[in-house]
Amino acid sequence: MDSQPKQKRVSPLTLVLIIIIVLLAAAAVVLAVGKLGGDEEPETEQLGNASTPLIGYEEGVTVVDDPDALQNAVNEAYAQAAKNGVPVEYQNNANSTDGKAFDCYIANPVESEYDIYIQIFADVELTDQLYLSKLIQPGNAKREIQLERKLAAGNHLVYVVYTQVEDDHATVRDQAIVTMDFVVTK
Repeated sequence: MDSQPKQKRVSPLTLVLIIIIVLLAAAAVVLAVGKLGGDEEPETEQLGNASTPLIGYEEGVTVVDDPDALQNAVNEAYAQAAKNGVPVEYQNNANSTDGKAFDCYIANPVESEYDIYIQIFADVELTDQLYLSKLIQPGNAKREIQLERKLAAGNHLVYVVYTQVEDDHATVRDQAIVTMDFVVTK
């Protein structure tokens, strides 16, 4: 008879649960350390001129009792992530000889389910607006735009905000931000 003890194997689901628990514990430590920093103003996320308070994690929670429920929730999150988001289609360079009229390609892809509008900003804070489109239906593209003000000769990194709207054309559904190079030649 072999006197060596048999090793017990750990299931992959158990490993995934352990990793998730460790990540949640690390996030809780980071949040706790951040809260000990003092009486600072709560952080806000800037998008345009609106400030949105960031949502913190709930304290006093426990791991779910049913491991299958956790995996089902993860699977659902992946499925939602695949459905959500704003599909974008564009060419990185837009060109102009006068600094105001640009040849470009900014599209609402055919696979998009929603109308979009485009905003172009000169700054990462999204406060210096250069352009605002009207609604663009799926499968359509802007190939020329007129900026609200003239850009000087040279290369300009701009921030293009794709905003999806619901069928009522008033409710924002989702947004995505990409950068483009606007090139003005003289």
